[in-house]
Amino acid sequence: MPGGGGRASKATATATTIAAAALLCATVAGGIVLYKKHSIKSDKDKNNTEDNKTENVKSRSITAEEYVSKVIANEKDSSSSSINVQSISIKENNDDSSQQPDDCRILKPNTITVTYTSTTGTCKSLAAKIVDEIKSSLSSAGVLLNNDDDNNDGIVVRMRQVAEFDWWDELLNFAEENDNKKDGDGKIPPVVLFILPTWTNGTLPPEGEILLSSLEEISTDWRVAPNHLAPSDVRHSIFGVGSTAYDASTFCKPAKDVHALLTKLGGENLLRGTVAMGDENTGNVEKVFQGWKKGVVKKVSDLVRKSSKNSCGGGGKDKKKTTAAAGGDCACMSEDQNTESVGCCQQKEPEEEKTIIEEEEDDDEDDYDDYDDYDDDYIEEEKGEPEVIDLEDIGTAMVQSTKSKKGPPREMVTAKQAAALKKEGYKLIGTHSAVKLCRWTKHQLRGRGGCYKHTFYGITSYQCMEATPSLACANKCVFCWRHHKNPVGKEWRWKTDDPHFIVEEAVNKHVSMIKEAKGIPGVQADRWEEAHTVRHCALSLVGEPIMYPRIDELLADLHSREISTFLVTNGQHPKAIESLRPVTQLYVSVDAPTPESLIEIDRPLFNDAWERLKYSLSCLKDKGQRTVARLTVVKGWNSDDIDGYAKLVALGKCSLVEVKGVTFCGKSDASNLNMTNTPWHHEVVALTQKLQEELAKITTAGGPDAPPLYGLACEHKHSCSVLLARVDQFGGEIDPVTGRRKWKTWIDYPKFHELAARHVEDPTFKFAVEDYVAETPSWALFGAEEEGFDPTDNRHRKKRKHPKYTKFDLSGVPTHDDDGQELSAQERNRLKMLMDEKKKDVGDGSTVYTLKGGEKTVEDASLMFRGLTVTK
Repeated sequence: MPGGGGRASKATATATTIAAAALLCATVAGGIVLYKKHSIKSDKDKNNTEDNKTENVKSRSITAEEYVSKVIANEKDSSSSSINVQSISIKENNDDSSQQPDDCRILKPNTITVTYTSTTGTCKSLAAKIVDEIKSSLSSAGVLLNNDDDNNDGIVVRMRQVAEFDWWDELLNFAEENDNKKDGDGKIPPVVLFILPTWTNGTLPPEGEILLSSLEEISTDWRVAPNHLAPSDVRHSIFGVGSTAYDASTFCKPAKDVHALLTKLGGENLLRGTVAMGDENTGNVEKVFQGWKKGVVKKVSDLVRKSSKNSCGGGGKDKKKTTAAAGGDCACMSEDQNTESVGCCQQKEPEEEKTIIEEEEDDDEDDYDDYDDYDDDYIEEEKGEPEVIDLEDIGTAMVQSTKSKKGPPREMVTAKQAAALKKEGYKLIGTHSAVKLCRWTKHQLRGRGGCYKHTFYGITSYQCMEATPSLACANKCVFCWRHHKNPVGKEWRWKTDDPHFIVEEAVNKHVSMIKEAKGIPGVQADRWEEAHTVRHCALSLVGEPIMYPRIDELLADLHSREISTFLVTNGQHPKAIESLRPVTQLYVSVDAPTPESLIEIDRPLFNDAWERLKYSLSCLKDKGQRTVARLTVVKGWNSDDIDGYAKLVALGKCSLVEVKGVTFCGKSDASNLNMTNTPWHHEVVALTQKLQEELAKITTAGGPDAPPLYGLACEHKHSCSVLLARVDQFGGEIDPVTGRRKWKTWIDYPKFHELAARHVEDPTFKFAVEDYVAETPSWALFGAEEEGFDPTDNRHRKKRKHPKYTKFDLSGVPTHDDDGQELSAQERNRLKMLMDEKKKDVGDGSTVYTLKGGEKTVEDASLMFRGLTVTK
């Protein structure tokens, strides 16, 4: 392991461990019940412990305060392709801990716990809604609630994250709470409501995995008595959120698994054998949730009513001063009291209270006549799946299919999705398309530089339209800059708009936005006039353009208008790539070098996503036009295993390879990324050079699948982008003065349109990459002083901020100041000593911290001086 002085040298293996104390077992009626806290480590955990004892994995003890102070004080980026993984766990703040007694346990009578785990915020929002509804319903009925630390006898209604509980302790150690419960004490049995999302491959998100793993271990532990939870009288109900766009077998699987395991352990479903499941794919999450919420609130009210009846109306000998869970000062009068009361609880209640508490006098069993219960053998042998229930009318349980009903195709974008997209500046077209003004278009209109496509391929950024004919996508990538506000799907099942209508509307809406940009300070009049004519179209706005069934016609329409096409696909629809007409430049996103990392970072809907990606890349070598493998580098996620990337690029013998650092677009509930996951330009350069070397190794090895030779052609520092190009297609002569190769990566756009039009007239006509290349200007070449910035424009810096240091040595120590003047040897030595001190703290090289919730943050001492600025 590189470096690692100071505390870093104390690294130990990462292992999944449950906090332990003494284990006390008591034999009870053929089973063993566990009391007190315990420690049980499964064989799997033990194996994981051994497997994790590698030199590139280290664990260290660090407090949340220490970590946060490090994040604030230091830059955390990586410049090494070998990453040392460092795992820590930081507990998040309790949602409402200040309003609930700390000693209130899940299985304590008179406790209603709503627990959730959430990645996009949906489940958290739903949990808050049902908590508010339960509190409101009980309060309006006069039920006493325990909302603070006054330790009254009221009902506790609370909301907690799944990860906040030690599930072993909570579910096994309820004897004391159960012993304190007496018949007729007016307390309701404990109620636990779960609201659970579905993550990759039908699992819970990382922060919620502890729930399922604990339940699975408890249910198979020989020391746990059969039907262990039955004595606690706990009632549970589960609402799952998933998407049928993914594999059907994974739809709401965590919710169904938790239900099955709790039932196996003796828990009773509040809604008798049903799991409510909302489908994001059909947009019925809120609809199903409302039905489930209504059912849960009614059953909770029934429990309160029954507990009140048992405490006050059971004819016990001592009726004096009995306080029911229904709350208030319900005093049952003794016979010698002078009162006209004829029984207990005779105080008048508002009419609305009666609708909640004073229901029919049937027992719970009768309330569930319309529900199918589960047989113990079913649960244990897993003979089927729990039913899906949509409770639209509380009096009727309706089991519905999660699949969409047959009928005419529906529109792709729901009203909620449309509102979210419009809020972010999208101009929606028809039922499934959109256009948006790119920030680089506005930049170049003001003379502040163009995008990397301008540097690499010679497009005019202010004449480029960013659009998509399909807002839907087959992936939910962690780095998606659209924060997953668009639909998902594996195949086209929506209403299909006319391609000519889409193009016409896209151009009109784009030009309209250009007109609105006239008022932006600094817009150059001549460029603004030219921008009214669209010359390029980047089909990469959001979603998967190639899913659109009439994509070929749409491309033809764009070409007929002499608009070049840059089509980006995520490589999940290889058949569509095979049948695609020639485009100006065709991209396949290569987001990960291995099957495992592809699932982690792209979160694909297809189970065979890796095979589809490889197939798509292999299709590129036969296309004949310019093809690009596009790598988006996300530090801590996919910046390792460069030889894996090389093998994928070799499959398609791609014309070009774009390596670009991910753009951080701000925090959102749908993404775990942070600023430390964004690489510096020099890190992207280092990775690209390594990729070039790996490709050269495959080329040298030879064979029918050996790729051609690639060279470093261009760079655009502003975008943290580097371009590799095939020497045989784009390489020119080597300049005898500079020693650099000349390149022809720019595009002769009029020539392309001429060739494309000829192909339309005669489909047998073929043309190649070399037929429409143009020479790349010297300022755009890799290693040029301009670093890819067009010298005809002026670099703009916000608030006159400039880099404090402009050049660095290989170790990251600054060598030149903000004016480009060389630092003195004394100053360089001082800075080096500061870096050495930091390395003692964090180690030498990059370290990736995996935080609670799956977020990864990177720390690297060599980056501590980068990013520092001065105001001039």
